Amino acid sequence: MFQNIVFAYDGSVECQDALEEGIALARRFGARCQLVAVIPPWSAMALATGPLPEGVLEDQQSEAAAILENGLARLRQAGLEATGVMRVWEEPAEAIGAFAREVGADLVIVGHHQRSAFSRWWRGSVGHSLLDQLPCSLLISRQGNVMKQARTGKPV
Repeated sequence: MFQNIVFAYDGSVECQDALEEGIALARRFGARCQLVAVIPPWSAMALATGPLPEGVLEDQQSEAAAILENGLARLRQAGLEATGVMRVWEEPAEAIGAFAREVGADLVIVGHHQRSAFSRWWRGSVGHSLLDQLPCSLLISRQGNVMKQARTGKPV
């Protein structure tokens, strides 16, 4: 059913939880796993304030690379075939959708970030935006489901 799973991964607790849910699915189906980390480009407003301190862009990219590598290590530790990429993109949902199409994903997994209605209106929702972007299924993992299942032994 799912042979190629893409994880949108930013290293947050929500994405770590989604990674654990996805590991269970990937093992069940023998799926190949791919992580994509999306880094926003520096805005024109930030650049207009003057030159950026030396090394800021490199620091941002190396931090994202370390986060991506931690996620890949977890997948590989679980015995799964895994690769990862970083994309610099303005809109995360567009980047994730483009990557999913590029690699022929069967499933995209994202973590649910709990936010207020105002915050969702102001900043948007990656999960909601992905519904219109993806050529495949979408799993939105709710934080704590893996931990609840581990404690009770029953699927949540």
